[in-house]
Amino acid sequence: MVASREKLLVAFLLAIWAGLFVWSFIGFSATEPTGDGFTRGFNRVSGFLLWQFAAGIVAVPTYMVGREQARGSALRWASRLPLALATALLLAIGGVIVWARLAG
Repeated sequence: MVASREKLLVAFLLAIWAGLFVWSFIGFSATEPTGDGFTRGFNRVSGFLLWQFAAGIVAVPTYMVGREQARGSALRWASRLPLALATALLLAIGGVIVWARLAG
């Protein structure tokens, strides 16, 4: 009984994360850019990052609960995906910042 509850919890957290992750892209593409000049469209980027941050917050407990699953199980592997994608996004943003600073 406990194992099935943990599986349901991991699946539930994965579903919440997937919803937030997908919504960040939908919101980015559906939002009209506002502002003038340099800041035009920044509202779209900030909305994307806000939803990605929310997805990243859900990714941590998803990973932690997923670690309790049996080694090699599909649910354990799936629970690693949200945190891996959140880390990849942070590294990509950091890489763009470093590249922009070095490009002069």
